[in-house]
Amino acid sequence: MKHLFVTLLLIASLVAAGCSAPAGTAVPGAVSQAPESEFILNESIHSGDDFYAYVNDAWIAEHPIPPDKQYYAVFTGMRDGVDDDLHALLLNASAAPTQDGDRNTTLIGQFYRSGMDAGTIDQEGLGGLSDLLSAIDAIDSRVGLANATIVLLEEGFGPVYHYWAEVNPENSSEMVPALYQGGLGLPDRDYYFRNDTESLEVQEAYREHIARVLVLAGEPVEEAAADTSTVYAMERALAAAHLSAEENRDPQKTTNIYTLAELEEEFPAIGWGTLATISGSGPVSRMHIYQPGYVEGLNGLLETAPLEDWKIYLRYRLIDQASPYLNASFEEEHFAFYETTLYGVPEMKSRWQRVVNTESELLGDLVGREYVAEYVDPRTREMVSGIFLAIRETFDERITGLAWMSEPTKAAAHEKLAAMGEKIAYPDRWTDYSGLNLSDSYVGNVRAAKAHSLIHGPEGLEQIGGPVDRSVWFIPPQMVNAFYDPTRNEMVFPAGILQPPIFDPDRDPALNYATLGWVIGHEMTHGFDDQGRQYDRDGNLKDWWTEEDAANFNNRTALLVAEYNAFEALPGLYVNGNLTLGENIADLGGLTLAYHAWKKTENPSDDPDADRRFFIGAATLWRANDREDSLRNLVLTDPHSPEKFRVNGVLFNIPEFYEAFPEIGSGDALYRAAGERPSIW
Repeated sequence: MKHLFVTLLLIASLVAAGCSAPAGTAVPGAVSQAPESEFILNESIHSGDDFYAYVNDAWIAEHPIPPDKQYYAVFTGMRDGVDDDLHALLLNASAAPTQDGDRNTTLIGQFYRSGMDAGTIDQEGLGGLSDLLSAIDAIDSRVGLANATIVLLEEGFGPVYHYWAEVNPENSSEMVPALYQGGLGLPDRDYYFRNDTESLEVQEAYREHIARVLVLAGEPVEEAAADTSTVYAMERALAAAHLSAEENRDPQKTTNIYTLAELEEEFPAIGWGTLATISGSGPVSRMHIYQPGYVEGLNGLLETAPLEDWKIYLRYRLIDQASPYLNASFEEEHFAFYETTLYGVPEMKSRWQRVVNTESELLGDLVGREYVAEYVDPRTREMVSGIFLAIRETFDERITGLAWMSEPTKAAAHEKLAAMGEKIAYPDRWTDYSGLNLSDSYVGNVRAAKAHSLIHGPEGLEQIGGPVDRSVWFIPPQMVNAFYDPTRNEMVFPAGILQPPIFDPDRDPALNYATLGWVIGHEMTHGFDDQGRQYDRDGNLKDWWTEEDAANFNNRTALLVAEYNAFEALPGLYVNGNLTLGENIADLGGLTLAYHAWKKTENPSDDPDADRRFFIGAATLWRANDREDSLRNLVLTDPHSPEKFRVNGVLFNIPEFYEAFPEIGSGDALYRAAGERPSIW
């Protein structure tokens, strides 16, 4: 769970993807061929004024945003390709005779069939949630209220917090349960408190959405209007207890280990005893609470808010979260707010795409094992491992050469880098789904898959109290993404991202290093960004820096904060340099490492265009077209900068970029003097 909240390289659809608005439109007759024929440069834009547009305008003009997407980027096209592959696999599984196939194929086919059976879904209505709705209606005490929130959590619809097993950040040899704040229907806490025109419009649209959901659930219009006020007030009160997005990036603030006795004494209304003894959970003695202030606020509401208000709130939260798996009216209403209102998307994805995405998420390893067998190039693992090792060796050499870091801190940095693990393409051991049973009910199957994952999944509660299993993967191999985990000190590169145009075994190495090498370097640098640097080689939250070295690091990263604060994503809306700092450090470090590893490994000294081709190729990694609403939400909530600035904000800080493009000089819009360029890793 935390990996989706914190460390993913890209923003997925849940957690969104870094996007940027088009820098301009390619001018007919003004383009020329780049050193690599697959690239078309916009010569009407000077490379020193907007390198992103110079490289990507022609691609952007040729790739308008499809009506069913928030944006269209390189990674979007890759995800579409994976979806097509998965669709073929699921169709075959759904058509296979159940008596002849193995159990895994049967489960895959059964889930897909249930999701595609719109008639049965419409007929079932809210019937697939009737037991949970009855449990909410039956609440008659504060203890019953706390227990009801846990029942909903067990069925995959945690209304007020997320709960899973993770490595103890203060003792990376043990697994503990973690509780992460929740309870909100809007993207984050600040959406409830901003007073600008756009935010007020979103707040009103959300209240209208709540009312429509309640009417669809059977409430009279007047009752729904009153209940909407109750739900919104409850969410706003919970939001007030959340940390800001910037504060939530601070591991010192979000690492709080409590004993079970301490939790029961300080926050008695949560129901810790019931939570700690969920069937299938390992023994709980300590728990990681990301935001104690949120738990305090939740505890107060559980103790004081009227039980009838809580019933209204829980009923709404359950139905709203389940809406994508219910009949057409609920699904369309969910889409209308969460895609059209928030992100400007005019059309829903086709039904098969929605079901494929849901199944791939909830039955990740079941689907992933079939995907790997059918579609992954057997050369991938070895070749990607070679790039990883080259980049790590380069990083090790650069640490040795750092002028701003003392020898004791360098020694600890070398140790951490040497201990950093990598997982490439797919796991060697797959999740066991032998205890999962499915039916003909789509929402029932969603519930079953979520309940199974809560206990037996990669972050399943059965691991609590046991040793750390280093073989576990937290995202399935078909995901187009990558991440670094600071508590395990490891990077993960699923097969989904190890494909063209990011990686191709038969491609020019300059381009493989410029794109996949940048991704690998990015994740590696996360171990040494403003958050990752606070964890030691074993994944413990521990200060291994001298005071002077930490100050030097902060002085250098302050240059990045100031640089990105000046980037205007939309008129009057600027990038938040503090919120995006970790990703910006990783972007700069990642491309720097990829460049030097490529130069050392491939030695392209006899190719005069090689460096230009490398940096042009790097700029293509983040090419994207984005809707204005989507871009606005990205800037307000996401730790990744918009793609335009992931290119322009990085390349103009790298000295070798200026050598490759000597036409860029001090009079250009994006030129940065040497003293303004942060040199970190």
